Amino acid sequence: MNATRAALRLAPSILLLALIGAWGLQTAPAAPAKDPTQLEAITAELATELVRQSADLVKQGKPLRLAVKELSADVATILAGSQAELHLPNLTSLTPDAAAGLAPFAGTLALGVKELSDEAAAALAKRVGITRLDALTTLTSLPLAERIGKQTVVSLGGVRRISPEIARALNPPVDLQDKNLGYRWIDIGLTELSPEAGAAIVASRHGFGMHSLESITPEAAAAMTGGPFINMRIWGLKTISPATATALANGSGFLDIRMFGPELPDDTAEAFAAQMSKQPCRMVDLNGLKKLSSPALAVAALRREGHGNHSQLGGVAEITDDVTRALAESKDRINGLPSLTSLTSAALAAKYAAQGGDLNFKKLATIPDDVAAALATHKGKVDLSGLRSLSVAAATAFAAHEGPLLLDGLEELGDDAAAALSKAVGSVSLKRLTKLSPAARSAIGSNPRISLPAPAAP
Repeated sequence: MNATRAALRLAPSILLLALIGAWGLQTAPAAPAKDPTQLEAITAELATELVRQSADLVKQGKPLRLAVKELSADVATILAGSQAELHLPNLTSLTPDAAAGLAPFAGTLALGVKELSDEAAAALAKRVGITRLDALTTLTSLPLAERIGKQTVVSLGGVRRISPEIARALNPPVDLQDKNLGYRWIDIGLTELSPEAGAAIVASRHGFGMHSLESITPEAAAAMTGGPFINMRIWGLKTISPATATALANGSGFLDIRMFGPELPDDTAEAFAAQMSKQPCRMVDLNGLKKLSSPALAVAALRREGHGNHSQLGGVAEITDDVTRALAESKDRINGLPSLTSLTSAALAAKYAAQGGDLNFKKLATIPDDVAAALATHKGKVDLSGLRSLSVAAATAFAAHEGPLLLDGLEELGDDAAAALSKAVGSVSLKRLTKLSPAARSAIGSNPRISLPAPAAP
């Protein structure tokens, strides 16, 4: 009896829960449809709809980018009607039939394929549009190489080796002085560079990127000596022989090896310096160097004018005493060393101070008093934002500096140093100076040319 009564009392609650559950099932939102561009395979019907919408992508400046990992011939044929660029980065293999289906596509086609059969390569070779094969690891098809070689820009970042015949096909000789040519560039992932490939590239391209090369033989480098203006970007170099350095630097244009470092062997540094001292010499980007021990290279590299980053040694943090002495005694104007972490030569500081323009030594944490006195004679801006301390003597010297002075790394300043700096005749920025005694703050604050941190909000 008790069990029956309990069941009757629970019946309404059970009914209510059942109704709520039924209502929830009926009103639960449907799962959102998956973005068709993220599907690993698409039907012909879906491909047709995507192609229909491709005109809108053109207006937005976007490609038709699909995540498909497989592509049938009929879908490929439909996608060839796209008005937008067609990017298929996840498509790592391509059948000959699918390649034939894509062949009529007139726009830029970017594929993620790593390998191509001869038949698929032959089909792609019939395309009139640009073909990008950044992930391709081998290229042996001469027809495809010849077709790609007609492009202004070639993207083959995954290809590690090519035969001389393929190299010449990818880089047909052209008149690089022809102003009607577009900027001809090749990006290729070679780990070995033959003399034949080097010669073909410089005869066909205004520039190249070969960032997988860790070394270049003197013979290959010699094949790229001289010739028209060229932009060489070789960021993966690990070793450079003196003969290679001489050959690569000899010519017109840029030799961009900005990732090489942290130091050049002395004989290679001397070879670069010797070529820089004569003509022709390419503008060599050595911003990857962290230490400079060759006086000849230091002077030759830093006295170059008007070469932007290619006339700087912006990464050098340490220089030897011999380099310091050579720079201080140089009769030429020398570019700065903004990454120096130590400057103890008053003579070198005076050399920089006597030149026009801004001085940037924001990586210096400390400086001797005589270096401070030398830098204070500069007539332009001096950036010493890395200084963590300032002596009374240095503050006294900087107070007489006539240009802007940045000391934004200082967090505290003693009373005597503050009193000395408060007499500054030029503007002084102290954006992080927070630890001051009342007397020091009063002294510093009395000079309107000195900028202190904004007071904290109440």
